[in-house]
Amino acid sequence: MIPLFFSHRIGRVLRRVAAVLIAGTGLLSSATAEPTKLVMQLDLGVQNAQFAGLSWAQSHGWFTEAGIDLEIRRLPKGYGDLAANVGASDNTIGSIESGLFLSGRAAGAPIIAIGAMFQASPLCLVAKAKHPLNTPHDLVGLRVAVHGDGYEALATALAHAGVDPSKVEVGEADYGDGPLIRDEVDAKQAYYVDEFVRMKVAGHDVNALVYKDWGHLAYSQTMFVSEQTLAQHREAIVTFLQVLDRGWKAAAADPKAAAKLVVAEYEPELDLTYQIESLKLIVDELVWAGGN
Repeated sequence: MIPLFFSHRIGRVLRRVAAVLIAGTGLLSSATAEPTKLVMQLDLGVQNAQFAGLSWAQSHGWFTEAGIDLEIRRLPKGYGDLAANVGASDNTIGSIESGLFLSGRAAGAPIIAIGAMFQASPLCLVAKAKHPLNTPHDLVGLRVAVHGDGYEALATALAHAGVDPSKVEVGEADYGDGPLIRDEVDAKQAYYVDEFVRMKVAGHDVNALVYKDWGHLAYSQTMFVSEQTLAQHREAIVTFLQVLDRGWKAAAADPKAAAKLVVAEYEPELDLTYQIESLKLIVDELVWAGGN
């Protein structure tokens, strides 16, 4: 079995996918005449600690050694529909929230999930300490800002706790911490392994309501490809996942070194402490093949 990392909630499904993928294949030889060109399209505009395993493997030349010419692309503004764009490509691996993957597939995009990073979604709501978020009931009467991929998660948490959604003021969130810091909203969507950490490190007294604790049982950072990409580059995709797994194991073994690599080589404007603390939480959420 290829040592993929994945969500335990779709473990059985991904084991079957992996079994199909690796049937009759193995690691690409570095002696292959021409390396296989693949693109890794991130779902963020930064290559931060959420992609530390990917960055570690690329920085150490492991993809090249395995016969893969990998280009990592940050998500640019105005990129459009990630699921549809990856579905139209013949060599792109995308990273996306599970809900957006499913809605893309339902809309007809010819896409297939090949793995997932988080065993459970790290989506949460962050609020200042003056608005303690112990349960979804604490959201009643608050101004809550979420992104397009967060409405379903919020609705699930409210339903799980028996909260009337009409009693929560919900609107579209702007990106960045500013709206919450300036009290333009009372609670804002975030990742508790990312933006929540960033605000804490910056000295803001904030707390978080984590959706996975309130019924939102979804996986996150889903990796996916088009049906055409899988058909044309099956062996290369298997190799990519094997090398990525190796990169994540190295990053998990030394989060501080991995965070330093992220800042030094990819995102020098990010605070190192923020990346170290973020990666520590990320490592705790990774589930490896063969795990429960």
